[in-house]
Amino acid sequence: MKRVGLVVALAACAAVEAAEPTAVVPPTQPAPAAAPAPSVPNPKPAIQKPLDLRIGDVRKYMMPNEFRAALDEPDADKNTIVVEAQRELLPVTYERPIPMGPLLPLFWALRHPTESWRIFLPDLNRGADGPTEDKVPPPIFRWGP
Repeated sequence: MKRVGLVVALAACAAVEAAEPTAVVPPTQPAPAAAPAPSVPNPKPAIQKPLDLRIGDVRKYMMPNEFRAALDEPDADKNTIVVEAQRELLPVTYERPIPMGPLLPLFWALRHPTESWRIFLPDLNRGADGPTEDKVPPPIFRWGP
């Protein structure tokens, strides 16, 4: 309902602003008429300089050996981009286990203050509580009674 009211208010404001005439301030003193102004406007409009999309000197952007290697490649004429990178794996500290027990996590948190927040969350590396095997046998399928 609020959205409808907002849309109606914006539409009313736009209509009021479009209906108002623009204010024109009349000049207080006319300019001296020493030379009559030409009544015909200039036939040539101001021409803007076209946008320059050239690369320029490639030597500013590439080393000479990189430029030669790019030209010597057999697929240099193709319009393909190949990005090659190796992702370095950083050591992950949250995979180390937190000691279990009533007081051991508190002492661990004092020794590792930057990782002490981990004692409030469940340990993802800890095994499941209780038996891992299902103690209840699966139901036996029968076609009839």
